[in-house]
Amino acid sequence: MKAYRFKNPAFSLLLASTLFTSCNGQASKIQTTNIKISTSKKEQHSKIVRTLGTQCENVSCELLDKDGNLWFSIRGEGAYRYDGKSFTNFTNKDGLCNNDIGPIIQDKSGNILFGTKRGICKYDGKKFIHIPETDLLSITSLFEDRDGNLWFGVFDRGVYRYDGTNLTNFLYKYEHTFYGDKHEKFISDIIQDKNGNIWFSSWNGGGVWKYDGKNFKNFLPSLDYYKTNQDNRSNNTQNSSNIIPNNNSFNQTQEYISDDMIFSMTEDHLGNIWFATRNHGVCRFDGKIFTNYGTKEGFLSSNAYAILEDQKGNLWITTEDDGVWCYDGKTFKNFNEKDGLLNYPVMNVLEDKEGNLWFGTKWFGLSRFDGKTFTTFSQYEN
Repeated sequence: MKAYRFKNPAFSLLLASTLFTSCNGQASKIQTTNIKISTSKKEQHSKIVRTLGTQCENVSCELLDKDGNLWFSIRGEGAYRYDGKSFTNFTNKDGLCNNDIGPIIQDKSGNILFGTKRGICKYDGKKFIHIPETDLLSITSLFEDRDGNLWFGVFDRGVYRYDGTNLTNFLYKYEHTFYGDKHEKFISDIIQDKNGNIWFSSWNGGGVWKYDGKNFKNFLPSLDYYKTNQDNRSNNTQNSSNIIPNNNSFNQTQEYISDDMIFSMTEDHLGNIWFATRNHGVCRFDGKIFTNYGTKEGFLSSNAYAILEDQKGNLWITTEDDGVWCYDGKTFKNFNEKDGLLNYPVMNVLEDKEGNLWFGTKWFGLSRFDGKTFTTFSQYEN
């Protein structure tokens, strides 16, 4: 199964089905197997294996919790916890509200929260508890802010804020600078910066928003981006070369984000916000201007999915076609199957407490990188 390319709005439905993701129960332990590593020695360690018969799904690296456990999600397979020795699989048989898992976070009280196709489920270490207000919502992103509010993207419904009692909906309808009224269908990521602003990224042409607690500010690409059809949305009824803004607030001399489809974001140790984009590499916002890093800077891939700053200050970017890239602030270096990475299409990245990097790939793949060697931690079985 080759990774798809998203060239029109229909990809939102495709991506949502690909990415996905209260009750007592005992989770099952995953078997331990022997594998060969590059030193020709044999190391015994546990692997993620399919238990529910899913086909060619993504392994999603979601969370390093306060106890050092790693959490992974796989559409149709539930969630996996890795304690450094073995994987524990949690499914609806154990109380999880749905086996189609997406984002996983840990709240301030230490509970693990799962975003699923059937709402949000909370795990306190012993039992799973549904958040009933969210039962009918398909969760695409999940975040707890400094004040304890829960923010989550919902497929086809924008983003919600939950204060423990009330749900408030945002960005369901907004006035797009070029296309007017539209429904924002896919909020792909949510973060909060050092200044307390909350950022929302869109994988449906909405760019990114910054919320300061009172107002939303939308960042989109330049007019030339739309005139030259870099968004690939023109059709027979609209000439993209004649497109003009539908309001008077468009200022063509200001700085713009490089793409309007952003899959993920991160803030680095200097306070810059970085964006992984569909067709324009990665983009950095220093609080005033956006700076693009693409082919001219040595980043030679499109369809960037995840971006993470490691403990050493290096940025790691995962891509659909070319494995992963490491940016040390000066140069980009590529790692792919030739270096031991399990698969080229890499969806996300997570760093553990020892500084190892974990990469979740398509085709049920999980690779760990210790700085020198890639080791496989997944086994695709029928």
